[in-house]
Amino acid sequence: MVCLPSDDILGSTGVSVLLTLTTPTTLEDVAQKTGLPLFRVRGTVRRLMEAGLTHQLDQMYEITPEGIETLEKKGVRVATITALNCDFGVSP
Repeated sequence: MVCLPSDDILGSTGVSVLLTLTTPTTLEDVAQKTGLPLFRVRGTVRRLMEAGLTHQLDQMYEITPEGIETLEKKGVRVATITALNCDFGVSP
């Protein structure tokens, strides 16, 4: 199967994945939280890393300041999402 690169790395999948990475998270947890297949999460995170929007910490991944800035330019308030997750006891 051929994987074709997306012109817009921050389509709905990229945004969903980045929003789960506000704290260090495994790829398996990202897949579970987003409902995406693990292979799609791996490919998306790889492209996000290549763009400098995420980085790897051992087996965990986290959004970078550049990733937060990029989301906020698209109108997504990362600080608000993180605060809401904490308020409702949801692990970001």
